[in-house]
Amino acid sequence: MSVLLLLAAAAVPHPSPLKVYKDWIVGCDNGLACHAVALMPENGEGATMAVKRGPEAGAPIMIDFTLDGAGAAGLAADGKKLPVRVLSSGDGAAVAPGDVPAVIGALRSAHALTILDAKGASLGDVSLAGASAALLYIDDRQGRAGTVTALARPGPKPASRIAPPPPIPVVRVATAGSGPAFTLTRARAVALRREQSCRIEEVGGPDEIEAYSLGGDRTLVLLSCGSGAYNLIMVPLIATRRGGQVEIGPAPFDAPPEQGEMGKPVVINPDWDPKTGLLSSLAKGRGIGDCGIHQAYAWDGARFRLVQQDEMSECRGSVDYITTWRAKVVGR
Repeated sequence: MSVLLLLAAAAVPHPSPLKVYKDWIVGCDNGLACHAVALMPENGEGATMAVKRGPEAGAPIMIDFTLDGAGAAGLAADGKKLPVRVLSSGDGAAVAPGDVPAVIGALRSAHALTILDAKGASLGDVSLAGASAALLYIDDRQGRAGTVTALARPGPKPASRIAPPPPIPVVRVATAGSGPAFTLTRARAVALRREQSCRIEEVGGPDEIEAYSLGGDRTLVLLSCGSGAYNLIMVPLIATRRGGQVEIGPAPFDAPPEQGEMGKPVVINPDWDPKTGLLSSLAKGRGIGDCGIHQAYAWDGARFRLVQQDEMSECRGSVDYITTWRAKVVGR
């Protein structure tokens, strides 16, 4: 394979897969920042929590909880109160940094954590089935197994044995577009929907078309192409002025968005931010948003580049999506 082909292959984003261990789901991004989430048990009752850790040897461990209502103050493991502080804020809570090691120890061996209020009453249980496997996965991906920093199986090896994390890609956003965006006539929009085989009625369905200047002679066109109870499906197109004509074709991506049932790249519930040059898509697996995929793309002047992908593959009560790809965005 030529050097150019190798570079091209390396430039294509490859988000990491998520892993499910019983009541826990875990994933790491391309920079080896890792995130494990406790899911609601299959009976749908309980609370959720997350363990997050950066890839650096000395990266701190962060543990937080999501629960209905505030007032979290402590934790119990299998009914035994732990000597830890839980700091409550809004609809969530976090373990005090100095008390994190005690909670990690409980995750290795206990069956359930109970979130307690200031009077010791239960605010919800977190299943720990699969927690130790999720922690071991993080250790393996970050090269911590057997070191003093390991989550699941610490050992005598020093933190200096942990390799530096891989660099994440840098994406430069194009200069903000100037001038008016190209606007489609209704007749042109109808023709485009037919060309794209959109599953949408011309009368009675969403008739939404959004257009944004990308600078020069190019315009981003988001064409509504289908809808459901909680998802609006839009096809991203690029309109380019060439002389007195306007050519419209598919928007280029380094990693095409989810195709789903449309059989073509689409963006779901999209949002374009002209200040940052980012196009985002959020495909919900169900209405409450506790599963789905969020993607953010930066326009670099030639194509849309994937700069963030967050996922939750399990529809089990947690809206704490796990990042599986990230890039550093510069410019604007």
